[in-house]
Amino acid sequence: MNKPRRELGLRRWLVVPWVLAVVVAGVATADLSESELEAFRDERGGLVALRDGLRSAKDLHSNWTGPPCHGGRSRWYGVSCDDDGRVVSLALDAIQLTGTLPTGALRGLARLAALSLRDNAIHGKLPELAGLDRLRVVDLSSNRFSGPIPRRYAAALPALTRLELQDNLLNGTVPAFAQSELIVFNVSYNFLQGKVPDTHALRRFPASAFGHNLKLCGDAVNAACRSRSPSAGSRDGPVVRPDDESGGRPTRQSRRFKLAAWSVVAIALIAAMVPFAAVLIFLHQTKKSREVRLGGRAAPAGGAADIKDKVEEGKKSGSGSSGRDAQAQLQFFRADKAAGFDLDDLFRSTAEMLGKGRLGITYRVTLEACVPPVVVVKRLRNMGNVPRKDFAHTMQVLGKLRHENVAEVVACYHSKEEKLVVYEHIPGCSLFQLLHENRGDGRIPLPWPARLSIAKGMARGLAYLHRSLPFFHRPAHGNLKSSNVIIFSPHSGKHLHQHLVPKLTDYGFLPLLPHHAHRLAAAKCPEYTRGKRPSSRADVFCLGLVLLEVVTGKVPVDEADGDLAGWARLALSHEWSTDIFDVEIVGELDRHEDMLRLTEVALLCAAVEPDRRPKMPDVVRMIDHIGTAADEEGRWELAVC
Repeated sequence: MNKPRRELGLRRWLVVPWVLAVVVAGVATADLSESELEAFRDERGGLVALRDGLRSAKDLHSNWTGPPCHGGRSRWYGVSCDDDGRVVSLALDAIQLTGTLPTGALRGLARLAALSLRDNAIHGKLPELAGLDRLRVVDLSSNRFSGPIPRRYAAALPALTRLELQDNLLNGTVPAFAQSELIVFNVSYNFLQGKVPDTHALRRFPASAFGHNLKLCGDAVNAACRSRSPSAGSRDGPVVRPDDESGGRPTRQSRRFKLAAWSVVAIALIAAMVPFAAVLIFLHQTKKSREVRLGGRAAPAGGAADIKDKVEEGKKSGSGSSGRDAQAQLQFFRADKAAGFDLDDLFRSTAEMLGKGRLGITYRVTLEACVPPVVVVKRLRNMGNVPRKDFAHTMQVLGKLRHENVAEVVACYHSKEEKLVVYEHIPGCSLFQLLHENRGDGRIPLPWPARLSIAKGMARGLAYLHRSLPFFHRPAHGNLKSSNVIIFSPHSGKHLHQHLVPKLTDYGFLPLLPHHAHRLAAAKCPEYTRGKRPSSRADVFCLGLVLLEVVTGKVPVDEADGDLAGWARLALSHEWSTDIFDVEIVGELDRHEDMLRLTEVALLCAAVEPDRRPKMPDVVRMIDHIGTAADEEGRWELAVC
């Protein structure tokens, strides 16, 4: 009897250490949970600030709800987590992000190892990335970031292995990156200048990683730095400037060498011969002028006039040769109008970026004391291997086009490194902006009569391209989408009350992109995905998608909507016709029949089989027959873009 009691007492004493251990562990766990909760709050707060500060084609507001991490996974789009439930990766690529990054939004992501926001339209300064010492991958390429590259990127990111900042509007100099594990680096297609630091990390990368900037020098780019400082006449904002052909060559002034004895003797002989040569030239010119005067006396009555004509021709040729370099490089296409500017004028002017597409970057350039005062310059990409002859021939064909609904090509420039196309400036904004930007309270919607008028103008412009361009130039446009339709208003003011004119732009580049045709809108047609070369019917397909965009207010490339044409067909087949109308025009009940008719035309154009799509003259006739009574009003209120 006593033995079991003794055993029971012994067991109780053995349990005490375990209880104490559990209590201590519980206290420690409570402390750890409190710190983790604080970290979780910081992470979520930063991501929510990022969500609220940017606009996107993805509905981040409905997707980024609740906790970012659940265990080792995340239901938030673009967010990845580790096993501890902490955010380690943020990838929001190509989802049409617009706006500026909120200050300090990423500061709470202490374990962030990868940040990728490429192929968006984010503007403002680059994020500081303070305290993110675990960050290994940073990809902010193909955005609209401006300002300098923060020095913190080189000093406070020790684990950095990949940094991609190309295709932005960055200026200033390149910081002295020295990370030993940095294996991917690219700052090309910006406006950086100055000497590239001679660090071991930066010497590993080719000159192409620094290419297409304003003016970089140093061993990394194989260009010697001049001793004098850059020109003080630089203006605010980026300058559209093709690469200087001599910018990448070392200058003789930067080389130090000693003169040999024979060099001194040669220089002395040349110096002695210069006065003798000058005397001979003077005597020759004197004799020649004397012969001319004698010939003038003996010349017949018409001789003086002939000499005057030659002098005038000499003046003309002289004036032409003075601007030979600039005028020869900028090729103009209007024979009925004299060129009012040259390449140097473009160099001296400031540029405002209008947009960035798959073909390149588009700028609005304000010229000083030139006619016209404003032009639009497109800096083309992926055409480095296009021969000058092919480029010039294509531009000559496009430069002859004249139509109310087609943006005019004014001039072009070709060099090995750069291809520029100069368009007329169209004071307005794109159809994409009118349909999709700033939706919500305070927005003035685009009414149905305006949409129908735009649809008619687009069809007429595309039909003109189809009948004007040669057979080999097919499809004639090749890149038709709402962002490449500029809406022009003949008048200006706070509110517009007049007819709107659509103008097609970014057309005719397909022959120059045999290996990059997938970048164009025509590549979205079904036949291209089956491996067939797109024809003119591809333009008709693209027009059908834009017309559906006009009616529905939905973006055709939005993955959330899937196949826009298939969705519209399904809605019509189930008599859900009014469900497809944009909420901004569905209230115009008396226009529903016209909306349905334009939808039917759009679906005909967007047929899967090319042979079932109508030709452009037929498309123009069908759209012209829609809403003729509504067109007679011809006036509406629209906010300036």
